[in-house]
Amino acid sequence: MFVKTDRTTIRPFVHEDLDELSSLCALTETMAFIPPYFGPETREQAAARLDKYIKHYEEHGVSFGHVANDEGKFIGRAGLYFVPEVSRFEIGYSLLPQYWGQGLATEIAQGLLDYAFDTLNMDSVCARTIMGNQASEAVLHKTGFSFLGERAFRLDDRIFFWNYFERDNDDLPTYREQSAGQFQMEEWDYV
Repeated sequence: MFVKTDRTTIRPFVHEDLDELSSLCALTETMAFIPPYFGPETREQAAARLDKYIKHYEEHGVSFGHVANDEGKFIGRAGLYFVPEVSRFEIGYSLLPQYWGQGLATEIAQGLLDYAFDTLNMDSVCARTIMGNQASEAVLHKTGFSFLGERAFRLDDRIFFWNYFERDNDDLPTYREQSAGQFQMEEWDYV
């Protein structure tokens, strides 16, 4: 998975990215809304997260990946991750605080949507936010996601409640459009 936007490049994580991912995961501000700890992570926890991302990429061909700016400097993580409870891929992103407020999250989210819909031909993707993450919700609204309500999701032995969003691929017919007319009633002559 390689996604290029005007100012960023997203590529798969490799084990050599541990220092950079660990720098992101060690910050309270960037991890406040990200499970399972909802706060800073140790280097060992970041290493486990990195292993999970690499394994997911090997299994699905997409995952959360390394985001660099146009100068090649690490600025965060973003990507697509499978959510089994809804059988959809989730879009996600988190950036180092010095890159907030510059429209980069919106640009990255749009780039991931374009990749999901144009390259992978997905019919829809989802996104989840923890209550209070207004900045992330603003990005989702700007990129055309619809809020569908609060939902519970399992992570290992814990359950988390999320604000749940979906975005359909506008270039593909929705399920409702595909099924319209398939179940038309036939006329029967009764004797």
